[in-house]
Amino acid sequence: MKQKYSPMMMQYLEIKEQNQDAIVMFRLGDFYEMFFDDAIVVSKALDLALTGKNAGVKERVPMCGVPFHSVSGYIQKLIDLGHKVAIVEQLSEPGKKGIVKRGVVQIITPGTIMDTSLNEKRNHYIGALGIFDFNYTLAYCDISTGEFYVVNIDKKEHILKNYIDSLGLKEIVVSEDWSMDGLFISHFEDDHFNDQYKKIFESLSDLKQIKMCSLLLNYMLDTQKRELEHLQKIQEVKTEDYIYMDSYTKKSLELIKNLNNESYGTLQWLLDDTKSAMGGRLLRQWIERPLVNQEKIEKRMDIIEVFIDNFIERETIKDIINDIYDLEKLAGRIAFGNVNARDLKWIASSLNVVPELKHQLLSLNTSYTDELAHQLVDLSHLTKAIDDAIVDNPPLTVKEGGLIKSGYNQELDELRYIRENGKQWLSEFEAKERERTGIKGLKIGYNRVFGYYIEVTKSYLPMIKDEFEYTRKQSISNAERFVTPELKEMEAKILSANDKIVALEYEIFVQLREYMKKDVHLIQDVAGVIAQIDVYQSLASKASQNSYVRPVFNLEHRLHIVNGRHSVIEQVISRQNYVPNDIDMSQEQSILLITGPNMGGKSTYMRQIALSVIMAQIGSFVPADEAHMPIFDQIFTRIGASDDLISGQSTFMVEMLEANNALRYATKDSLIIFDEIGRGTATFDGMAIAQSIIEYIASSIQCITLFSTHYHELTMMDDSFHIQNVHASASIEDDHIVFLYKIKPGRSHRSYGINVAQLAKLPDEVIQRSQVILESLENNNIEKVISEKQEPQTIVKESVVEKALSRIDPMTLSPIEALSTLIELKKLL
Repeated sequence: MKQKYSPMMMQYLEIKEQNQDAIVMFRLGDFYEMFFDDAIVVSKALDLALTGKNAGVKERVPMCGVPFHSVSGYIQKLIDLGHKVAIVEQLSEPGKKGIVKRGVVQIITPGTIMDTSLNEKRNHYIGALGIFDFNYTLAYCDISTGEFYVVNIDKKEHILKNYIDSLGLKEIVVSEDWSMDGLFISHFEDDHFNDQYKKIFESLSDLKQIKMCSLLLNYMLDTQKRELEHLQKIQEVKTEDYIYMDSYTKKSLELIKNLNNESYGTLQWLLDDTKSAMGGRLLRQWIERPLVNQEKIEKRMDIIEVFIDNFIERETIKDIINDIYDLEKLAGRIAFGNVNARDLKWIASSLNVVPELKHQLLSLNTSYTDELAHQLVDLSHLTKAIDDAIVDNPPLTVKEGGLIKSGYNQELDELRYIRENGKQWLSEFEAKERERTGIKGLKIGYNRVFGYYIEVTKSYLPMIKDEFEYTRKQSISNAERFVTPELKEMEAKILSANDKIVALEYEIFVQLREYMKKDVHLIQDVAGVIAQIDVYQSLASKASQNSYVRPVFNLEHRLHIVNGRHSVIEQVISRQNYVPNDIDMSQEQSILLITGPNMGGKSTYMRQIALSVIMAQIGSFVPADEAHMPIFDQIFTRIGASDDLISGQSTFMVEMLEANNALRYATKDSLIIFDEIGRGTATFDGMAIAQSIIEYIASSIQCITLFSTHYHELTMMDDSFHIQNVHASASIEDDHIVFLYKIKPGRSHRSYGINVAQLAKLPDEVIQRSQVILESLENNNIEKVISEKQEPQTIVKESVVEKALSRIDPMTLSPIEALSTLIELKKLL
């Protein structure tokens, strides 16, 4: 083939040919350059100037570039836009004969981007999916921390999607045709077992799991172009060990994100008093996956109780953990090869406080805390190695010197002596030249291009004589720069020493990094124990601050909570203003039918029960005076209404689909929470569906169910359906509704819809007319209401309605209150 382009561009094209599905970032000096179509795409995506490059042909090749020192931000943007990025680096030193050798050193994808931010309290996983005859197998790994998991999932697409959503997966590797909306799918077929990594497979025996973990491992090795020695032992996740909650349930209960996709006001926001990133990530995992094994739950509570009872030690432990950096990610950086000297100092300072943490745990003198303490192994040999070698405030770069302490390496000290003496020599040389030439403004300078030079301003140039042996080196606007044979000789010595110092410091740093790499897994183990301790102290602190109690579990399906509170809302509105409520359910009365006005607290009451269950089963204490509960295996909720307009599904269809999940998959050990099921269709249809759902739950599932409704007829259902009626209480004072937020026994005798409409400041004509219609409907005089011609009514000034409305501040009304009013009026119509 006739060479069309320059040798460098031919090199680029050859690499691009092998990475056609990726944006190729080609390192040239201090920039990463992109060419041809890549340049056009990236210039638009990143708003960069599109230029051209001479490449041995008549037409200039499209080109754009980004500085190498700030490339990570640009890469992140490209990844967020769904691109793969191939990083091409120089593999040989420039200046030697022939073109500089270059090659791909890493391929970055949405799942393999090496998260550079420390102290983030969430994981970033990449997954690999296998589709088998009877189940899905999903392997997933956080490449920045080395955590590696695998799970078998029932072959039901909604369960798989729920699991993928809960993990926040952005990329899934598959070896066959498969797709899911919103996911970056990478096709890869190498699932051979890698003997070099057999240690991380030790706990696996399922061949499908080994196959998927191998696929994911080989994909990561292929894209990262290096060994991944920080990968931790693969842990099998058994779905039956955790409460099942679909993504809608997690969203409606606001466990991790609120309805605005923010963390404020969530269960994680409430419980997170962790002082380390490792602890924050572990707490999130606990909240996402509450336990169903009572023994494991009780063990967590036992440890939390120890921390609650020992305030001083707990606060000391909290302060110690506050001084610990993100050891999991720092350990990953060591193995990944992108750790710097500052990272090593952070590791050393973190490990230096571990002995004191161990001492504090042992001082608690319990078997549980002793067990944790003994897992904090001695890593003083690592801290000593770092502190002996690395200066106290090292630079961020590792290839420009200034890393290694004096006295650590004899050769390095000798080179530094030459360099320091050189500086002294330069100072003396400058003074000597000033005296010799009589030029008082003469000074010695240095830059990377021209080395050392004598600078003389233009006003002094006539004083320079031939016998000084000054050779002109550079002209600048107001001065000339010269060199002498003596200065040139010394420059060679100084620069040679400096280059050797930089090279030797980097060599020592790499040796230290390799020494640390041998014990990366020990650092990870210690980090894992610190994470557990951090979560325990966090949950203990919250229990102490907020007066939570330890729940008692039973096998009788009894849910009995005295003065229970919504754990989040009581913090938002202040606990003094919160109205607590009881619940008492059993096998004999397993369905709680809740009536009462909108905004009266029904949804809050149901959510607080669900949150208390989740808190209890992650091992936390709960907001109540007393709590007895069974262990639940699944939680299903249908709270609130939302159209899925994108897929063309109405509110009612979404409601029915979500109700269907509960009715099909719930067991007698599940918890179901339904908020006004059936309201999205005609009144009689909705009421019929709601009643049949209650009957089905009572006869076929027989699990604890909370069911709120405005269909008051349902409260008359036969006692054989295990129904217990309660209502959200309210009162009318001067025609003004007052919500009491107290759940009381018995059914509600009215919905207070018109009163809520008054709160929303509907026109007086509407309110008065609705009262007339309501009276007629209650007297079963429907025909009269419909046929009766209504004359315009004269509004009496200073009526009772006006007086009531005049006491309402319109600025306090929320859109949801107005929406609730309109819903009530539509039902009446």
